[in-house]
Amino acid sequence: RPASPTGEEPNPGSREVIRKAFQRQGIPESALNTTLNSLSEGTIRQYGITYKAWWSFCESIHESPFNVNSKLVTLFFEKLLSSTTNRFNAFNSHRAALSLISDQPIGRNMLVKRYLKGIFRQRPPAPRYQTTWDPQIVLDYLETTTGSDLKAQSFKLVTLLTLATGQRLQTISTIRIPNITMSAEGARVLISDFIKTTSPNSAQPCLHLPFFDAKPSLCAARCLQTYIELTKDLRSTDSDKLFVCYKKPHKPATKQTLSRWVKETLTSAGVDTTIFKPHSTRHASTSAADRKGLAIECIRKTAGWTSNSTTFAKFYKLPLAQTGNFLHTVFDQSEDN
Repeated sequence: RPASPTGEEPNPGSREVIRKAFQRQGIPESALNTTLNSLSEGTIRQYGITYKAWWSFCESIHESPFNVNSKLVTLFFEKLLSSTTNRFNAFNSHRAALSLISDQPIGRNMLVKRYLKGIFRQRPPAPRYQTTWDPQIVLDYLETTTGSDLKAQSFKLVTLLTLATGQRLQTISTIRIPNITMSAEGARVLISDFIKTTSPNSAQPCLHLPFFDAKPSLCAARCLQTYIELTKDLRSTDSDKLFVCYKKPHKPATKQTLSRWVKETLTSAGVDTTIFKPHSTRHASTSAADRKGLAIECIRKTAGWTSNSTTFAKFYKLPLAQTGNFLHTVFDQSEDN
């Protein structure tokens, strides 16, 4: 078994912390990479936040970061509770990260479970948003935006796709040219890459974009065709990703890049992006579909939730943000008499 770090050694980074923990748990060296592949890059990055704080905590008390026991975990959580405003969701994520590198069943430990129940009652989970914005604000803006250059078309397409499908930006960022099929009805886009909802027993998403003849300038399928034609000579031969950066050398656009494009579009349209982040397109589009009477089954299927999922009802079914002022409405007598 590898020697235990003292906690005073530098944090080697999330992936290396997990690798060393797997070694200590007895996973053969030849099987380490395959075992690490069970974790997505997003999960490894997220757990890295926990490991950085945990490493610092262990260093302060001269303990090994791999000595993950119930007593140290509750002490660590109590320190975070007193020094941060984190809610239950964050502590639950920390629990998962520490369970991964522990050789004890921390997640099932009764002391830890009891402590987390106390955090749940003290700082219950809360949705990011209490309200959402009206997609029509952004659609009106996109309809009047006439830019035909690559930047304008890039911003328009990614925003239309998020609103037209209700999908996460992560999903939109994985679209590949060979997986796009055009027909007389519109576009069909198969998502073949691993995404957040990918699992051995689930089907990969297939996005359907029918032609929107009522307003061709807002037709996601036509905008997709235009973008493919505009970028066909810019895309490198070693990448078939749909989105490319609009600046030379036109590398494949990452999820973070697409997020910035959506944020800039929302800001230009008048959405308050100090409150609503790019991911809020998912809240806005699905809530709008619900307000207009679309069946919940169709909303779930389109946005990528399972048929029995309660996620939409809990976190995404939101009322529109109201801009009216109660006092002024009640006190204003200009329309009386």
